[in-house]
Amino acid sequence: KRIAAGDEAAFRSLFEMHAPRLLAMAARITGSMAIADDLVQDTFLKIWISRDQLAEVTQPGAWIRKICFFLAVNYVRRQTIREKVIHALDHEQDSAGEGAMDFRHLLELVGKAVQQLPAKQQQIYRLSREQGLSIAEISQQMNLAVSTVKNLLVMALKNIRAFLQKSGYPLLLALLLFIID
Repeated sequence: KRIAAGDEAAFRSLFEMHAPRLLAMAARITGSMAIADDLVQDTFLKIWISRDQLAEVTQPGAWIRKICFFLAVNYVRRQTIREKVIHALDHEQDSAGEGAMDFRHLLELVGKAVQQLPAKQQQIYRLSREQGLSIAEISQQMNLAVSTVKNLLVMALKNIRAFLQKSGYPLLLALLLFIID
């Protein structure tokens, strides 16, 4: 209840109490202590952002573990898909002349495209694609209507695709990126 009211000292205590176990769990799932550390920080960022919900949570420890667990699993899932795509591109490199370097270049271009988005589109894109938040979660976090979040995300994706097409990437490859990202 203190954290829900914005008490930073209580939040710090919560972090100190749960972070070591979350770090161990995330490291087991991801296989990387550095990634696990980032995921634990993301977990507590989500908690702080949605702290007003904490007063309603009956088992905060389980709720916190669940947040971290899903962040870690989603991270592994995205990495697995990316690795499969890179492997497939590497495998086809001889015949198609495209490979992992092209895919990495495409990811860099997406990063540049995201940086050029209007602020709200950029924020919504990052929350959706980089942090794995649902449209409902983004809506709540940004205090926007669900339909507004959907519209801004669609516009962001269209802008990114247009940027990629202008950079010479075919539409099919650009669409593939949004499936795996």
